[in-house]
Amino acid sequence: MITRPRDCSWVPGSFEDITGINDFQCRSDPDDDYNCIAWALGKTNHFWWPRNEAGYYWPPGLPKEPISGETVDNFIAAFKTEGYLPCSHSGVERKYQKIALFVSAYGRRKHAACLLETGIWSSKLGPSEDIEHATLKCLEGRTYGRVRMFFKKRRPEYPPSGRVLTKLRSFLSRYFGSRQGRS
Repeated sequence: MITRPRDCSWVPGSFEDITGINDFQCRSDPDDDYNCIAWALGKTNHFWWPRNEAGYYWPPGLPKEPISGETVDNFIAAFKTEGYLPCSHSGVERKYQKIALFVSAYGRRKHAACLLETGIWSSKLGPSEDIEHATLKCLEGRTYGRVRMFFKKRRPEYPPSGRVLTKLRSFLSRYFGSRQGRS
């Protein structure tokens, strides 16, 4: 575990579209126990990456891949194990959590960011700090490439509407069924 204090002064020099301290906010001390994929998924007890080495976690049944050979399909499959499905846009949807996947110009998976309910994006920068950034463009460029895909997952506090309707129908059926038996 990294024990140095929080210092995000290096961030603007690593991301050409961050032009000042108003483009992002440093939100945590450095921590090498998890990475951006883990942060975006809300699973900060592991360092998520499809590497076949000690210290890396990848969902059981999914292939481990060589360095620089990680496939987008493998990341899609990993996100699916946590309930995330591809979606078409980055906009806030009240009932959904969202993730953006960054890919380099060479097709290599480089980064993931998660959308907060406030509409601000949050990222874990390698083994360093977590930051919040107003746009995805702030992190696009030579370090992480460009956003290639978006994923979404229904928030637990908003169960699928089908379950609610099914429960309502069941209740009404029991209620009116028991009332008919009394007449």
